[in-house]
Amino acid sequence: MDEIEREYLELLRATRALIAWEREVADVGFPDVDVSAPRLSASSPQPAAEGIGQASERAPQTASKPPLPASASPSSASSEPKAPASPGAPQAVANAPASPSDPARAPTPHPSAGRGAPTPTQRPQLSVLEEKRREVETCRACALAEGRQKTVFSRGREDAQLMFIGEGPGEKEDLSGLPFVGPAGQLLDRMIQAMGYARDEVYICNVVKCRPPKNRAPRPDEVEACRHFLDAQIEAVAPELIIVLGRSAAEALRVIDDHGQWRGRFGTYRGRTTLATYHPSFLLRSPEQKRVAWSDLKKALTFLGRPIPR
Repeated sequence: MDEIEREYLELLRATRALIAWEREVADVGFPDVDVSAPRLSASSPQPAAEGIGQASERAPQTASKPPLPASASPSSASSEPKAPASPGAPQAVANAPASPSDPARAPTPHPSAGRGAPTPTQRPQLSVLEEKRREVETCRACALAEGRQKTVFSRGREDAQLMFIGEGPGEKEDLSGLPFVGPAGQLLDRMIQAMGYARDEVYICNVVKCRPPKNRAPRPDEVEACRHFLDAQIEAVAPELIIVLGRSAAEALRVIDDHGQWRGRFGTYRGRTTLATYHPSFLLRSPEQKRVAWSDLKKALTFLGRPIPR
């Protein structure tokens, strides 16, 4: 059996798992919502990558991590957070950072805000994100550039309140240049809509912008080669909350504590609040963990001051 056949069988298995969950246990974890997604037009923002997540949640790298701020939540990676007493209204999250409704936490205005239309003698200025997207297309800073078909930068609103960060592109994303286009992407869309957001109302990107071979986790040198692109995205979008998808991304954004705990934890990265949860690909393989992931998403909604769907 060659590599193409193995990858096809893996995709077929994941698709069957998703269909089985939809038919049999759709009431576990996420509310039943309409997940029909609008087609992206040619003028839509170029999307980011679907997380590599086919590899299981991995052990942390040996590189030392800076300590989390005192406001970070010490919740266990294996225990499910307690459900709010009143599911229909936002509840306080223990040890969560201050609410983004505080004026001091207001998102930084987008760099292009307030600029007037260019005069006939001016050349239109590119946004920071468009400049970085073009830089990524020609980047050859690490070995991942050698095997890529397309780079995958981002998708969604450039002034989004909520940002999702995964590991890196998978095979489908490498071929299309679009983010989360396989079964894991369909589940991520369901998670986003279950939170009350439209599919393209959030901003989605990945730690690395090129597909690692055989969907392995990005190596430390590859993460560092791409880090300045990720940092520029975070600074330009200025989200109120970043949801980190999967252990590998949690390592890159330094969410993991000294005891290896990461899921359900609040932290900070470049001055922005982060919250880590399972990658959608892991949830496809372990559907019983969807309820746990949904508890993390409810934490996010509470932090953002948004109602929790019944």
